[in-house]
Amino acid sequence: MRRSVFGSTVGIKARLQDFKSKLEIGSGGVRMVGIWGVGGGGKTTLASVTYMEISHQFEAHCFLENIRDESSKYGLEKLQNKLLSNVLKNQQNMVGSEIERKQQIKENNQIEVLALPSYVWDPDNLPPIDFDASSLPSYVSHPRLPDVVANMKKLRWLYWAGYPSYSFPINFEPTMLGCLILIKGRQVQLWQGYKHLPNLKILDLRRSFFLTSTPDFSGLPCLERLILDDCQSLARIDPSIGHHERLVYVSMKACSNLKKFPSIMRMEKLETLDLSSCSKFQDFPYIGTYMDCLENLHLSRTSIKIVPKTVGRFCTNLVFFDLSSCRKLKQIDGNFSLLKRLKHLHLSGCDQLEKLGSDFFDKECCLEELSLYTKGEKLPFFDLEGLPIIQSFHQELPQLPPLLRKLDLSWCDLGDGDIPSDISGLFNLQVLLLCGNKFSRLDSILSRISCLKLLNLSMCRNLVELPDLPSSIAILQAEDCSSLQSVGDLSGYKCLWKVSLRRRENKLIGGERLLHSMLQVNALEDRFMSVQLPRGPFEKSTLSNTRRLITLQLPHNWYNDYSGFLFFADGNLMQGFPSTIVMKQEMSMDSQLDHDQWEEFDKNTESYEYVHVGYVPFGALRRTPCWNSASYTNVTFEIVTEDQANPKIGLVPRRSVIGDCSEFWDEGNAFEKTFEIINDPKSSNVHIVWIHGYVAYSLINRNIIRD
Repeated sequence: MRRSVFGSTVGIKARLQDFKSKLEIGSGGVRMVGIWGVGGGGKTTLASVTYMEISHQFEAHCFLENIRDESSKYGLEKLQNKLLSNVLKNQQNMVGSEIERKQQIKENNQIEVLALPSYVWDPDNLPPIDFDASSLPSYVSHPRLPDVVANMKKLRWLYWAGYPSYSFPINFEPTMLGCLILIKGRQVQLWQGYKHLPNLKILDLRRSFFLTSTPDFSGLPCLERLILDDCQSLARIDPSIGHHERLVYVSMKACSNLKKFPSIMRMEKLETLDLSSCSKFQDFPYIGTYMDCLENLHLSRTSIKIVPKTVGRFCTNLVFFDLSSCRKLKQIDGNFSLLKRLKHLHLSGCDQLEKLGSDFFDKECCLEELSLYTKGEKLPFFDLEGLPIIQSFHQELPQLPPLLRKLDLSWCDLGDGDIPSDISGLFNLQVLLLCGNKFSRLDSILSRISCLKLLNLSMCRNLVELPDLPSSIAILQAEDCSSLQSVGDLSGYKCLWKVSLRRRENKLIGGERLLHSMLQVNALEDRFMSVQLPRGPFEKSTLSNTRRLITLQLPHNWYNDYSGFLFFADGNLMQGFPSTIVMKQEMSMDSQLDHDQWEEFDKNTESYEYVHVGYVPFGALRRTPCWNSASYTNVTFEIVTEDQANPKIGLVPRRSVIGDCSEFWDEGNAFEKTFEIINDPKSSNVHIVWIHGYVAYSLINRNIIRD
């Protein structure tokens, strides 16, 4: 270790060795390792010592320090010049750091790794800062940058965000290049003519908005991953791609001008083909070979009209097939019973699709997730041109596959008695979405689905009462059901912990009993609870007067007499937006301060005043390092949210009888957990992030949002 630079290095040797082992120097490829920790924890020291130890092993290297201070004083251009000067060995403009001035740097153009990022980020203090690399060649300090890139014969990895408008130089042919990533490039074509890059495995040109065509792939024999997402001008794919033998992953999502994909004549190793949101894509690619490795085929929101027989014949190992929102799809040819491994099939939004035969799925079908047709009169999303989807569609449902775990029959125009009778035989079914249908009542058939965890009846405008449910139910969603008159008795459902009955109209009869029964029956030591009830008229002006800090004195023996905290709030809390409660426990309280009052949740079981109710058990807080219940007598809650009024806190008495449902099922939220407990090591506070969650209107709608 170089003590002449850093002086004493006592205590860092073990950390250094551990960090170096994570870098896996000499193993090939590219390795990025981040150091995360509290301020003053030695992150910079560890990075500096590591740099001194390993930099001599590389032909080019650079250490950027004090990014926050340097960028605030001199701007990002100086940091950029320093990075490029050191890497490109432009000695005239070299500005070395204190560390680098003590380290000998060899003059060598044979760079293996070059990264020209579009941002610089100090994760401790700064958000991402725009850093336009597209203007790099115009900098006087680096006029030869494109030629330098072209001459790097040993270049193995190149990342460049905002590559300029012209293509790579003719002499660009680094034979050792394994990864080429050009994000938001401005080039119309990647390079002119044929290039032989025998070691290139990754080509990522996503968001190259001006790119009109792809290069010839025959000169890239080892290419495995091709990413062209959001290349909006891309209209031509070179036919050589259909003969490529090594490609594993091809993604061309949202290439809005792409109409065709070349005939697939080889491509035996392809595992994923994603052409979703290519709105002008019309013809399903011709398949002329067995594609035994193809597992994921994404064609959602395209303009294809026919799924040919070749899919069932040559793609027999498909696992995921997405045809959702293919609004011009009329016909699925071939025998889907040949797809023995198919587990996920999405047909929602295919409103011109002809009737599927009753034998479309055979008895050996292993399908686990199925979404069928939609009648989009009230769908919560729009088509590719931003216009509301207006349709009217009804089909006789095919025989349901026996192994289904998730079934979406939303907006299928189902009326009273239209739920298929064989649904009760789906013993693995956990998620059932029936949103936007026309039935007013549902018979007891749903109660016989023994493993059902989530039932969504949202936007069923004619529904007047909730159905009998299976004892396994954990999440019930019935939002915007304007005809729903009463809740009924839900006290017998021991696993029920999350209920959404949100609507803007009048309150719901039985809502008060629902809240009380859930707290009495389901508020356990280690199980959360989240409830949204209908709200009456709400004045948004009350938000400005909302108290954000609540200080409460804990009652005697609170730790043994109660099982958890209860959070109440009114307001217009939007789905998916978090409400954060910062909890700080106090050893003592200033006697001059007034305490707030605990809210008694069971003071009146015949009425309820709050729209949002959340329960956090003590068991979830015990897992945080700062929780030491015996030492605290006071607690302060800070409410951090925008659209929530009149927040109050309550305590839930401990129950003498523990419920018999030990499983806590939380797959109803499409994005995050409903509750997340985060410990703040700097302040010893506990952050409780509460997101009641997006209603899963349809299985594929959740996938759309993720994309």
